[in-house]
Amino acid sequence: MQDLPPSLFDPKRFFFTLRLADPGSDLLLRRIGKLRSAMRSTLRHHGFRIDAIAVLPATIHMIWSLPPDDADIANRIGMLKARFSRHLPPAHYRSPSQIKKGEKGIWQRGYWCHPLRGNADYVRHRGLIYHSPVEAGLCDTPQDWQYSSIHRDLARGYPLPPPLGPAVPQRQKTARVAL
Repeated sequence: MQDLPPSLFDPKRFFFTLRLADPGSDLLLRRIGKLRSAMRSTLRHHGFRIDAIAVLPATIHMIWSLPPDDADIANRIGMLKARFSRHLPPAHYRSPSQIKKGEKGIWQRGYWCHPLRGNADYVRHRGLIYHSPVEAGLCDTPQDWQYSSIHRDLARGYPLPPPLGPAVPQRQKTARVAL
């Protein structure tokens, strides 16, 4: 069974999770306009497609499709983080190392990245993204969460994926990548 048109599958799709350094923060929602601006700027400079996204108070889950000739994930993530942080004050606590490097201490270092392998993996991670606000106790249904691309997908006629899709085969590797 195929949940999305085959033309939407791209072998250069990746699932990402970015987190703020302070897991109790709601900065991403309070500054959603800055986040959207940072995302648009990053898209303009380094093209990619956002296939799915959910912005939680201190976490962003997303699936990106990259161009066939460009797999520079780290630069895109670094640019997004930097553009979002640029006009914000530093975090209340920064380590001496962060201060020395001129880091604001807003983001957790690195990011979680998983290359998607096939349509089932894509549908599973899309479900993870769209159900994450429900799992976090922020709303009752994925459609209740305004900071998600679920509304765009439903308007396009794509079905809502189940909260826990089929398991990802063990041979697929997931990595936390440091910037």
